[in-house]
Amino acid sequence: MKSILFSFLIIIGLGVNAQNDKYQFHLNLNKVSNDLIQVELNTPQVKSDKIIYNMPKIVPGTYSIYDFGQYVMDFEAFDKDGRALVVNQLDKNRWEIENATMMAKISYWVEDTWDAEVEELVFEPGGTNIQEGENIVFNNHGFFGYFDQMKQLGYEVNVTRPENFYGTTGLTTVSTTGNVDQFRTENYMDLVDAPIMYNVPDTLTFNIGGAEILISVYSKNKIATAAELGKDIKSILELQSAYLGGKLPIDKYAFIIYLYEGQSGSGGSGALEHSYSSFYYLPEMPANQLSGFLVDVAAHEFFHIVTPLNIHSEEIGDFDYINPKMSKHLWMYEGVTEYFAGHVQVYGGMQTPKEYLQVIKDKLAGANQFKDDLSFTEMSLGCLEEHKDQYGNVYQKGALIGLCLDIMLRDNSAGKMGMKDMMEMLSKEYGKYKSFKDDDLFDKIVSLSSPEVKTFFEKHVEGKEALPLEDLLNRVGVTFKRDVTVKEITLGGVGLSYNPETKRLFVAGISDMDDFGNSMGYQLNDEVISLNGKEININTAQEQIDSFKKNTKEGGKVVVVVARESKGKKKNKTLKGKALLVEKHKNYFMEINASATEGQVQLRNAWLGQK
Repeated sequence: MKSILFSFLIIIGLGVNAQNDKYQFHLNLNKVSNDLIQVELNTPQVKSDKIIYNMPKIVPGTYSIYDFGQYVMDFEAFDKDGRALVVNQLDKNRWEIENATMMAKISYWVEDTWDAEVEELVFEPGGTNIQEGENIVFNNHGFFGYFDQMKQLGYEVNVTRPENFYGTTGLTTVSTTGNVDQFRTENYMDLVDAPIMYNVPDTLTFNIGGAEILISVYSKNKIATAAELGKDIKSILELQSAYLGGKLPIDKYAFIIYLYEGQSGSGGSGALEHSYSSFYYLPEMPANQLSGFLVDVAAHEFFHIVTPLNIHSEEIGDFDYINPKMSKHLWMYEGVTEYFAGHVQVYGGMQTPKEYLQVIKDKLAGANQFKDDLSFTEMSLGCLEEHKDQYGNVYQKGALIGLCLDIMLRDNSAGKMGMKDMMEMLSKEYGKYKSFKDDDLFDKIVSLSSPEVKTFFEKHVEGKEALPLEDLLNRVGVTFKRDVTVKEITLGGVGLSYNPETKRLFVAGISDMDDFGNSMGYQLNDEVISLNGKEININTAQEQIDSFKKNTKEGGKVVVVVARESKGKKKNKTLKGKALLVEKHKNYFMEINASATEGQVQLRNAWLGQK
């Protein structure tokens, strides 16, 4: 941790009235010191002799303990005459202030998390960044805290910024006077739910489904712009708006995108969802290379406007930032959201049914890396500690749970009601300001559907039985089998990776190389230049390989040109062979059933949105 030996106050002097009924924070982005920003708070009225100020130990959506108080230093409290009050730091995240009824102001400095010297870096989309004159990222839980029993008071954050900076946020309660921006929220939960990014603006706005959509991009080297990335985001949002009935349940939504150069500090990249915005931390690369990944991630994060914005348990609605209690419904918060993010693309015509089956296969492959005999609700409740290593399954098996429920609901309603309709009914039942009791949700869903759904929850979500995919997929005319051996055309069974310097795929592994790969004579680090006369384009490489496997016949001529290192130099080498049908064991097999009944086809069309 960095430290400083001085402290000074900004914006407003010490002589203030302490009888406020809200939190009034002040920061000055023009006065950054060694990657530190001073935070000042004109405190609300406190009626107890002692009070504890808290910084979050954990925040919703991260499911990791980060102890944001460890980034706070030089914490001081003052009365209205500027006299220091006694402060005792209780642990990493809590400060106890004595004679609190006299308190008028607190002051402290905050270090950003992205480059802090700590054991575990905060996943960047949930962290903070301070780059003087360049970029400031406010994930507000990293800068602002709350007093015990006072989370429900209003918050006012006043930010003095450089003249050329703009603060991107999903909040609509924003006003500006000169170069001072004021952000207001009704309570601490809403403040934490609204990240802000400051930098020289690169933004795009448009309207979809009655909502203003704001896209803001920071790219130091201007490699991708808001206008470029906005094209793909707009396309998927149009599908999502139609998927949700044409009218979005929000007035404004912000996509806040930071493109980093070099390596990620935490080793990861991705996004964090909020009710009215989402924050993205992605590698700096041209827009066309970010396109596919960004669409998938943006689709997922945007669907969180359904849950937890309008459907959430008491554990989420009144989140405990110090001693959090987990909900058992991650299958819905993350799993169903991830299912929607994939399903909307086939339902809206962006993918074919066959392409969507590959999405399901990928989820199955991902789920195969986790425990299948662990109750999903048990995993959800223990995701912070005992089952932390199983959390990633919410995006794999969690999405498959959503798929199962969607087919089941449609089958029980002659195709008329699916999972998106169920979520709409739950949104009307609860909404943003009404939380459900964690133990009541399953019964509520069953009351809106059928007894079969109750059995499904008992056996496959609360219970440990494998998902009944064979039965459910068969209902929609899709053949699904586990543990099968098939013969197929391959590219050789080699592991391929990407070399960003040469912008080519290369052979990164040969341990699973099959008979065809051996006949071709692949070697480690061969860079693939072309396949059967067609240059491999990194942006379409998967499609090219899939087309090769689909259209090549056994015995067909195969020519692969590679760049191979020899005596310190790379030279092109042509590899030739004849295509072989290679036996492959698969954990599962899935395809559209050409002999499906009329009823199965009709149900499949309703499920996948086919005319």
